Amino acid sequence: MIAVEASRLDKVIVNPDASIREAVEAIDAGAVEIALVVDTERRLLGTITDGDVRRAMLRGVDLDGPIDEVIHRDPVTAPTGTTREELLSLMTSRGVETIPLLEDDRVVELAFIREVVTEDPESDSPVVVMAGGEGQRLRPLTDETPKPMLEVGGRPLLETTLDHVRDAGFSKVLIAVKYKAESIEEHFGEGEHHGLEISYIHEEAPMGSAGAIKLAPEQLDRPFILINGDLLTKVNLAALLRFHREEGNAVTVGIRQFRLQIPYGVVELEGEGTEVKGLREKPDMEVCVNAGVYAVSPEAVALVPADREAFHMTDVVDLVLEGDLRVGSFPIREYWLDIGHLSDFERADDDHATHFSSGEPTEPERSNGG
Repeated sequence: MIAVEASRLDKVIVNPDASIREAVEAIDAGAVEIALVVDTERRLLGTITDGDVRRAMLRGVDLDGPIDEVIHRDPVTAPTGTTREELLSLMTSRGVETIPLLEDDRVVELAFIREVVTEDPESDSPVVVMAGGEGQRLRPLTDETPKPMLEVGGRPLLETTLDHVRDAGFSKVLIAVKYKAESIEEHFGEGEHHGLEISYIHEEAPMGSAGAIKLAPEQLDRPFILINGDLLTKVNLAALLRFHREEGNAVTVGIRQFRLQIPYGVVELEGEGTEVKGLREKPDMEVCVNAGVYAVSPEAVALVPADREAFHMTDVVDLVLEGDLRVGSFPIREYWLDIGHLSDFERADDDHATHFSSGEPTEPERSNGG
């Protein structure tokens, strides 16, 4: 039987008085997408998964609140010494990927599916990177260099993205290219120097944020990740794909909570009449925005029409909803920045050392970026 080593097990343990944010820190530190709540004798009181936290975020739960909002008090467990075959059977039948192993109700080990099975189901899924745009809003920087090849932190932005993809356990990457495609292909080749298998989707004309996927349907025969090439992010891609499978979605949209301050006093009207119900002076408004990263299943790809030159992910979502398939959302709590303007590019360069060094990234604020 293979289980998570003791040093990593210690990282995922939290006490019952911890906040949800402290549980998040434990989940990230252990890199097994779960935190274990134990008492002073190390008796298991419950578990908190990465998915539990993201679902709580969708409900508007405050991450600084108590873990009572997200804890599972009756988790699936097994005794120490349980065989690999028994663990896999239990994981499959109960739909879980981690099982605490107990001795006299005390946590001794933690079995994780990636260490129980020989192949991780996510590892063979492809990642599609959309890197064909002209980056007009970043001119003149993109006059000679495609936006994904602009240097952020002393290296091409796309190189940071691909390293993140590889470190998340993925190996197959399809890069959609058009504008100055040769510079991208010459730099990355077939991926042999980056620990990846890279192939390219060539757009003869601008095809939108989803149009390129119809050019490679045979390579997208299983759920996959699609990510815009102008993002700098630490989003957990493996967790996104697992969340997508667990929820039974055809498309899962990565979302980011964005706080916007309205620069004017807001007038609240009573119904459709002229009566004023109240005034609010320059209120804050929090909304969820599309973060440019998705998990997509083949049934969604099948809906993309072959006769449309340009097709965007918003179009795909509309078709999926019309077809009575499920579209889900995945809150991104990790660092995230959409490099759409020169100010974003300058910020990305400053942020790179903090969030993409060997140290642990800091918890992001609820705003546009990390």
